[in-house]
Amino acid sequence: MTNPQALDVLMLLIILVAVGQMAQTIYIPGIPLIAHDLMVPKEAIQRLMAAYILLYGGSQLIYGPLSDRIGRRPVILSGMAIFCLGTLLAMISQSLSLMILACGIQGIGTGVGGVMARTLPRDICDGFSLRRANGLLNMGILISPLLAPLIGNVLVDWLSWRACFAFLLLLSCSVSMLVWIYLPETRPILQIDIDRKLTFWPLLSQKVFNYYLLMLIGGLAGIVAFEAASGVILGNMGLTGQQVSLLFILPLPGTFFGAWYAGRASRTFSALMWLAVLSCLLAGIMMWVPAWLGIMSPWTLLLPAGLFFFGAGMLFPLATTGAMEPYPYLAGTAGALVGGLQNIGSGVVAVLSSMLPQQDQFNLGMITFSMSILILLCWLALSHTIARQVS
Repeated sequence: MTNPQALDVLMLLIILVAVGQMAQTIYIPGIPLIAHDLMVPKEAIQRLMAAYILLYGGSQLIYGPLSDRIGRRPVILSGMAIFCLGTLLAMISQSLSLMILACGIQGIGTGVGGVMARTLPRDICDGFSLRRANGLLNMGILISPLLAPLIGNVLVDWLSWRACFAFLLLLSCSVSMLVWIYLPETRPILQIDIDRKLTFWPLLSQKVFNYYLLMLIGGLAGIVAFEAASGVILGNMGLTGQQVSLLFILPLPGTFFGAWYAGRASRTFSALMWLAVLSCLLAGIMMWVPAWLGIMSPWTLLLPAGLFFFGAGMLFPLATTGAMEPYPYLAGTAGALVGGLQNIGSGVVAVLSSMLPQQDQFNLGMITFSMSILILLCWLALSHTIARQVS
């Protein structure tokens, strides 16, 4: 595939995955109204994100191998149809249980975007071009979480929280049409036996793959914990919905700049990984220490979050490249494991976060620090392996 064609595929992939990213955060400004209308505590609304992320991750374990068998296009279009169904159900829900079910169906649908975000770049790129493609993809995708709370705030103020889901329904239908018309089939011709090939064990038996996978889980889990808890924590500081939505997006550009920096050719892979890992570790310390001292303000929450997001923004394209590059004919299956288990792991963290008190940032700091330690330990093992391979 030529470079212009590859860029066209990446642009379509960005808008496809953006739908799922927006679905995760667009309703954040409407949390108090959703809780009021459904007659539940605000903390209970975190279950919507947990259901979405768990099924978003779990569905990828199906989409990836299936796309290796029947192709990328039919799998993508099927997933988007499921997402539209879940979004319609969310728009008309009258209870928390039904909302949780609807968000879970949304997650099942957009799981196809999550796995294709890792699969399609491997279909069309390799080597440094794959790292650069993953960086560009992450930069593009990360714009949508910046826009989603702002769009959601406008929709909630002018109409209602249900308008957020109406917007998502219109957006997903439009994106599905673009995919139908413009996205080519990128699945490579299979060179090995398909029944033997479409299993997870050849990947899960590789220590290097597992270390990269655990690092990705830790990075996303730290971000998801912030997204799930920060709205409640900031609201407990007496801030308005508009203030919460504006402060919520402040750390998010960190992921954008992290992904951009990871694509720089002037630094080695190991040097970039060390910077990503140490950024996450420092952020975890900065998030948790003030809570131990009884100090809390928007800045003790947002500054370490921004630093963690920067480290995770670097980590995503780098660790994804490290995990995916050795498996060109297992791209769908590898992408399913990377995306699926990454989101299942972070979904478990979101469930844990929803069960913990969020009066201050202590529990969020504990989760962030724990994820940074997981990332550090995995990278220490990987860096030793890489050093032995070089020597």
